[in-house]
Order: sequence, then structure tokens, then C-alpha cells
Amino acid sequence: MNYLSIYNSLIAKRKTNILSDDIYGELHHIIPRCQGGDDSPENLIRLTAKEHYVAHHLLYKHYRTSSLAHAWFSMLRCSSNQKRFFTAKQHEISKKALIKTLKATMKGENNPFYGKTHSEETKKILSEKMKKWYEEHDVPQERIANWIDKVAKKPASDKQKTAVSASNKGKITIKNINTGECIKVDKSKKKLYDETVWKNPAAISQKQGTCIHCGVTSNMGNIKRWHNDNCKKK
Repeated sequence: MNYLSIYNSLIAKRKTNILSDDIYGELHHIIPRCQGGDDSPENLIRLTAKEHYVAHHLLYKHYRTSSLAHAWFSMLRCSSNQKRFFTAKQHEISKKALIKTLKATMKGENNPFYGKTHSEETKKILSEKMKKWYEEHDVPQERIANWIDKVAKKPASDKQKTAVSASNKGKITIKNINTGECIKVDKSKKKLYDETVWKNPAAISQKQGTCIHCGVTSNMGNIKRWHNDNCKKK
């Protein structure tokens, strides 16, 4: 299918049948800015919301670039002044196209962040933001520790995996119920730690709460998300 031909026909049709001012319309760059298009009147045209979405879909289908995939997916975002309606299927298709394109075009040296690292100041800012998010969403400390082990400390090679596995052999993780600190110790040395304070993280239940409206008791994460001010029986 010649997607570019269909796109050109759509634009040509709207050029000869200009959208009236009393009909909701959106400005579209005939030649996308990511392909050198500018904001000149000759490169702008008013399309209906549906035509605008279809136009970006056709452009992506023809060129298959990450920029056009992102532009197409961005059509599903609406400001308070925009009147766009889309289905779950449209969202799914455009999101999959965006992910597929980014995976293919952002690998290795094609990634703008390739070979770069965050500054210590940026790392500190990101760390503070994540800590705040964890606190606001009542994320258990043991879950955070698991995320760090799986993501931040993920081995980069089979050699490193073997080294990490060897270093953890014969060790267990215990958690301080007062401070939330998690440490790894040799199994033979576990008895040296106060068992009333240092426990297996899995054995420590999450902080519980009770909904003031329906009386349901659950972990605080669920209570904050689904109950109290958000309870259906409020």
C-alpha cells in the first residue's frame, strides 16, 4: 500500500476544501519538522482531529522513523483546549509501534545517552525524587531492596554473574525491623544477630491499615489507593 500517496491525497483534498472556522481543527505540518519542515504558512494546514491522527499514522507507516512514531503516539495526548477522541485499540497500536521503533533505532551508539553518565548532582536529585515517591506510595523497604538488586546492581556479563553468585553463596538477607536496613550475612553468623530485631524480610508483614468507610483491612498501599478518600462506599 502506498501510504505516502494516501497522505498526499488527504492533504490535497483539505487544501481545496478548507476547513471552516466554525469546525474544530488542528494545525498540521505538511512536511514534519523532524524532516526539515518549518512553521511557514505554506507548510501548515488545518485538519480535523481525525484527519490529523490519520495523517501522522500514514507518515509513520511510510517512513518508519522513531520521531514520526513518537509524533503519532503524541496524538493521543490532549490538552484542555483539544477535542480528541480515541479508542483503546488505537492507543495500543500506536504505543506498540513507538516501542518497536525505539528498540530498533535507539540501540548502542544511536542512543543519545550512549557513553554518557549522569553528574553526581543529577544522581542526587533523581535519588531524592525516588525516595519521595517511595514514601508517598508506602513502598516496603524489602521491595526497594529487590528492585536495586535486580536493576541497579544487575550484572553486565556472565563473568560478573558468576562472581556475584559466588560472593552470595552461603549468605542470607536479614532486615532490621526498627530501621528497615537490609544486610547479607553468612548463615553461620546469623545467630550473632538479635533475632527479635533482625528478621527474614519475607517474614515481616507490610504495614496494615483499615478503611474508615468500609472497614476493609489491607496493606497501607491498597488502603491509600482504593480506600479512605477513594473508597466506593464513601
